[in-house]
Amino acid sequence: MLHTVDTVSSLVIAVLALWGILLQAGIREGHYRLGTFSYYTNLSNLIIGVYELLLFIFALPGSAAYDALASAGVRFSLTLMIWVTHLVYHFLLVPDYKKKQGDKFKAEWSTFKNLDVHYFVPLLTLLQWLVCADKNVPFVAVFAWLLIPLAYLAFAMIRAQILGPEPKSGVYRYPYSFMDLDEQGPKQWCVNVGMALAFYIVLGFVLYGVSRIFRII
Repeated sequence: MLHTVDTVSSLVIAVLALWGILLQAGIREGHYRLGTFSYYTNLSNLIIGVYELLLFIFALPGSAAYDALASAGVRFSLTLMIWVTHLVYHFLLVPDYKKKQGDKFKAEWSTFKNLDVHYFVPLLTLLQWLVCADKNVPFVAVFAWLLIPLAYLAFAMIRAQILGPEPKSGVYRYPYSFMDLDEQGPKQWCVNVGMALAFYIVLGFVLYGVSRIFRII
């Protein structure tokens, strides 16, 4: 029964994530929004969409591919990856957007494409992990999962250098202001990145602690 719930939820999450990406990219309207895949939100949803689709395809118990995809460390890391999407957006970016954009942001916030990638997919993935995932998470995963945000940071910084100081119209050189080296300066940039990594480590310990509780009960 639990495996069936896991399989069905994988398909639901995959459809929501991939559909959300299509909406975010503007492909459904017949055009492509420049810079769509420079954002952590969209990349994390794309990864989750493909991952959950693969979980659904290889859902046969005992399958080597399924066992590898559904391993405790992998699911733990990807759940954290998409959970960060929700937490950073809701608690850090939303207040800033409300302040700067006012009513314009309120209208944008309530759209399906926005709620889908920032709320529905992250929270459903977390719920799926809580209900269905293997909780025998290795302790090293608390730190190993940091490879995901570090890889994104490296991508964003390399992209900024490729774009140069005056990127094309409609394309932001840095997707988020806290990693804008030109605006923040080297010292503040290091502080921002350090605080982000500290937060990610704490978040890893929180989810690891939850996994330990589930193993006890």
